[in-house]
Amino acid sequence: MLITSSPPIGHVHPVIPLALSLLDAGHEVRWATGSDACPIVEMAGVHAIAAGLAARERRVEYFRRFPEARDLPPVELPAHMFPHLFGTVAAPAMLRDLLPMVEDWRPDVIVHEAGELAAPIVAARLGVPNVCQGYGALVAPERMSGASDAVAPLWRELGLEPREWAGAYEHLYLDIYPPSLRPPYGDYVTRRESMRPVPFSTNVSMQPGREDVREADDRPLVYVTFGTVFNNPAGPFRQAVDGVADLDVRVVVTVGPEGDPAAFGSVPDNVSVHRYVPQTELLPRSALVVSHAGSGTFLAALGYGLPQLCLPQAADQFGNAQQCAHAGAGLRLLQNEVTRESVRAAAARLLEEDSFRTSAERIRDELTSMPHPAEVVPLIEEQAATGAR
Repeated sequence: MLITSSPPIGHVHPVIPLALSLLDAGHEVRWATGSDACPIVEMAGVHAIAAGLAARERRVEYFRRFPEARDLPPVELPAHMFPHLFGTVAAPAMLRDLLPMVEDWRPDVIVHEAGELAAPIVAARLGVPNVCQGYGALVAPERMSGASDAVAPLWRELGLEPREWAGAYEHLYLDIYPPSLRPPYGDYVTRRESMRPVPFSTNVSMQPGREDVREADDRPLVYVTFGTVFNNPAGPFRQAVDGVADLDVRVVVTVGPEGDPAAFGSVPDNVSVHRYVPQTELLPRSALVVSHAGSGTFLAALGYGLPQLCLPQAADQFGNAQQCAHAGAGLRLLQNEVTRESVRAAAARLLEEDSFRTSAERIRDELTSMPHPAEVVPLIEEQAATGAR
């Protein structure tokens, strides 16, 4: 089994539970991803091989080649970024590194997350099936269609006819999004199977910059994070922290393993700022999550039945925030709506009104009823056995 993924944590962590289930089932598993993500994969216990561009290299190259992206409104950036970043920028470098890799080690099936679009080309070249796993909701059709156009020349360079939807949905798509929140598209997906999103945190015994969070009092714990990309300690992130801190709660803020807690400067006594705290340790003790609504944090919080205040910044975060608010499991504030006062008012509602937690717990139960990754392994084995038919 060859797994391929983009290097950002939000694309790596969702696939690790499936990778571990494949190993537990006795399969030989190798994982190709950016060099910066290889330590995370290795710490999880999976053999990692550096391939393609690192996350920072990808972003730098994206903005170098498409400088107009810097001037796009945040809500419009995802439609531009997905086809150009994942297709035009990332896929050629990944394909270049994958092709010689599979000459010496021929996988029976390739599992890839939905943002890694070199894998379907390699699978077609080898004549083996590819299994696509979502990292959040199914990618919007206009974004995947644009990415498909972007990678079409790569198919032709290998003498292959480009596939629809970049070839991602030809065999099996594993959908980790709760069914009641899924967007109203996707009838073009050949075979879709639900798979429970199992929260995963890096083995932080080897991770520098991890701090323990000790219980200090009985006040509700509010977890505030903007992930590892949008964690600038200013603007919406700072407004979110200050707004929640005005309440009678305890606030835990994380800025990511490469972030600097000191950059926040002075914070109130009820706020503690950390580089990294495993969500699997923090979420069970939390009463509310305030975040950018990145898919990893968004689904993990739902998995614990927690209401959320969603402050989307880019990518799939706008869709997550919209679905969360529509389902009654949280509230959404767009960038131009985020102030200290608006965050304080929204967070107070989410903590005081039981309906939000009730809705979040309903979605938690829905997620729990979805098949565990270990239960999905036979479907992948079936694909490997039947080949690329």
